[in-house]
Amino acid sequence: MLSRAVAYVVGERNFFLNLISKSTSFTNLQQIHAQVILNGQNSDVITVTKLTQKLCKIGAIDHANLLVSTTPNPDLFLFNVLIQGFSANNLPSSSVSVYARLRGNTDLRPDNFTYAFAISASGSLGHEKIGMLLHAHSIIDGFGDDLFVGSAAVDMYLNSSKVGLAYKVFDRMPQRDTVLWNTMVSGLVKNCCYIDSVGVFRDMIGSSIQFDSSTLSAVLPAVAELQDLNAGKGIQCLALKSGFHSHVYLLTGLVSLYSKCGDVSTARLLFGQIGRPDLICYNAIISGYTLNGETEISARLFKELLLSGQKVNSSTIVGLIPVGSPFGYLSLTSSIHGFCVKHGTIGVPSVSTAITTVYSRLNEIDRARQLFD
Repeated sequence: MLSRAVAYVVGERNFFLNLISKSTSFTNLQQIHAQVILNGQNSDVITVTKLTQKLCKIGAIDHANLLVSTTPNPDLFLFNVLIQGFSANNLPSSSVSVYARLRGNTDLRPDNFTYAFAISASGSLGHEKIGMLLHAHSIIDGFGDDLFVGSAAVDMYLNSSKVGLAYKVFDRMPQRDTVLWNTMVSGLVKNCCYIDSVGVFRDMIGSSIQFDSSTLSAVLPAVAELQDLNAGKGIQCLALKSGFHSHVYLLTGLVSLYSKCGDVSTARLLFGQIGRPDLICYNAIISGYTLNGETEISARLFKELLLSGQKVNSSTIVGLIPVGSPFGYLSLTSSIHGFCVKHGTIGVPSVSTAITTVYSRLNEIDRARQLFD
């Protein structure tokens, strides 16, 4: 009798797991949830976990939270799924709240994944005190040397501009993988520590850890800001040897690099290798031509971008404005000003500042004042 009962439970579970895996809409998942309850499977953690994962994936995070909250005796894996789910749905504060619920309302002990997800969420929030507290908890619980926790902590500290603390965690890690190295390289770029970023990249190349396309894409902005064309060409050679040379993010980074180093012809050739340029690609080449004083071409590319149906952003506009040019370009700047007023981007600080800078240089004080009236 017991074996039959077990077989029945397993059969029911497999039936629902199959339904959940095939479902693609919230309505379907709601119906499955109702059937799970009616068939007494709401206490089966495996079924509930699978359903929670799918709800998180389609963005029905509130329903996922309700499901976990009403599940008898949820296990740690289920809590981890929910913590990660909130982060994936851009609700990091809720991720931290679930962690607090886990610590305060259950007898479960967080594991390395719990801490990694929660610390990452705190980094997205920009609350360094919460992140530091979570990191301290992870160390107390014996996860100070864990690779997942360490990577999350490094990312959190860099997002909070605590570069020194990020270095401390990074330097103390007994093992480092590609993700951790990439996190350090890209995080230093975000904090404008370009020389340090290139230095960490070189240390990685000298280690036994294999770099990937994300590594090269992460360090290229640093090399571009330093206008170190030789280093950039070295990275381009690494990309060619490793088969990463056709990756869009890498090509975009190279476009930006050559533009900032004054070689806009090579930048345009690289741009032409991108099959379907996205907004980031267009922004790189537009700003490149503007930076090198070829505003007619950048304006033409801007029109091409608009005709492609892609929506421009503030970075596109700022890249089109000839802020650093010694020439006038009053007509171009006035046209950009009108476009921004029409499309509601004139209120973006970076845009208004760039336009004001050009007007002021041209002694068009009244036009500049209009931006603040």
